[in-house]
Amino acid sequence: MPIIDSLFGPDWHHTNPSMPGPTPLLPAAASPADQGPLAILKGGHAQINGPAALLAAWRSGKKALTVAAYDRDVDDFARWQGEAPAAAITRLLACTAGQAHQVALHYLEHLQSRGLASATCGRRLSALRSLARLARMCGLITWYLEVPSPRVMPYRDTRGPGRAGMHRLIAMAEQQQEPKRSRDLAILWLLYGRALRRAEVAGLRLPEDLDLAGERIQVLGKHRTEREWLTVPPATCRAIAQWLEVRGADTGPLFYRLDRAATDRIDDRRPVTGLAIAHLVAALGKRAGLTVRPHGLRHAAITEVLDATRGDFRAAQRFGRLGKADTLRYYDDNREDLGGQAARLIAP
Repeated sequence: MPIIDSLFGPDWHHTNPSMPGPTPLLPAAASPADQGPLAILKGGHAQINGPAALLAAWRSGKKALTVAAYDRDVDDFARWQGEAPAAAITRLLACTAGQAHQVALHYLEHLQSRGLASATCGRRLSALRSLARLARMCGLITWYLEVPSPRVMPYRDTRGPGRAGMHRLIAMAEQQQEPKRSRDLAILWLLYGRALRRAEVAGLRLPEDLDLAGERIQVLGKHRTEREWLTVPPATCRAIAQWLEVRGADTGPLFYRLDRAATDRIDDRRPVTGLAIAHLVAALGKRAGLTVRPHGLRHAAITEVLDATRGDFRAAQRFGRLGKADTLRYYDDNREDLGGQAARLIAP
């Protein structure tokens, strides 16, 4: 039995006259005879008249990574419900405001009982709030979902491998056979030498995102809808150029998979994913005796800039494309335990 039915009984949906049942999710003006999930109205506008159309409209305009993350969140909610995603969303939106908030609170309790991080719990609730907001905009419901997300402590672990750790990772990568050697070195230098996020590295394409003559690359940054050009330091340019000598100048993803499941045909080469980059960094770190993640390299790079410039936040902000508060959080003060040193000053 779906969770909502177990909470409110088999006839729970009759308490919401605006949504007579959990089966077809139709606005009042829609007709069951409408063909397809989107009914085309006068003027060429599409009317949302079903859960599939609502989910499609909700995904529209979002970046691929955002859509993938939100889909995982909706799938998790549906598994908790014991139903398919569309059916689970239909049942949620058929609730009254009070019932919907009870469901959300029970779901939050379920997430926390699984030991999930506060950020994960918050993102999954955020996905439900976002869907409910769109449903309200489209006239499918009249209530807001107001269950707050758990408080999140941002950047709990700011530790990176530091310059010495980066050199150890490079040494491990250099011991590999081609083409993995050159590919992994170029990826490492982009993560550290320009403080790129793993998704930004995975999204690079040739030739449109690369200008080695001008020492710059073009990336689609976090929360951005347009790509921006970034200056790349000489060491990173050299690593990319070395990889291109191995890879060739064929159009496609700058970095592609080299595992056995990937094909050797240029037109079928599959791009590396952010998860694959995380795995290769972790594997190199393990061989070097370190615990490393891609974001740790970003932390390390921003820390190096702050140290080298004696705390020039403007330079670090431009380098890491961060706000001032985020730049401070990225600073790796765990290396020297500055907080502990300050505490010993007042209580020796």
